[in-house]
Amino acid sequence: MKCKTVYRFICDNLDERLDSPRCRQIRRHLEGCPDCQSYLKSIKQTVRLYKAAPSPRVPEATHRKLMKVLEFEILHTGTPQRRQRRRCH
Repeated sequence: MKCKTVYRFICDNLDERLDSPRCRQIRRHLEGCPDCQSYLKSIKQTVRLYKAAPSPRVPEATHRKLMKVLEFEILHTGTPQRRQRRRCH
């Protein structure tokens, strides 16, 4: 499984108890990929912070726009960490 695929599906599969074939592939990929491990850790931390944050909540339309931007970023350019690393070399 490639990193882009993991990025695309990881939010849908954050519950580690799930045992679908895709979840098993994601877990296997995570075992050997420090970049994806960091990405997952970041997502989990974001969710924890988001849940702990008091209202007001983000309007649904704004949330959808943000998700589209993040999906575009991941699908078309990879993670910000990777882009930064490529520039440094």
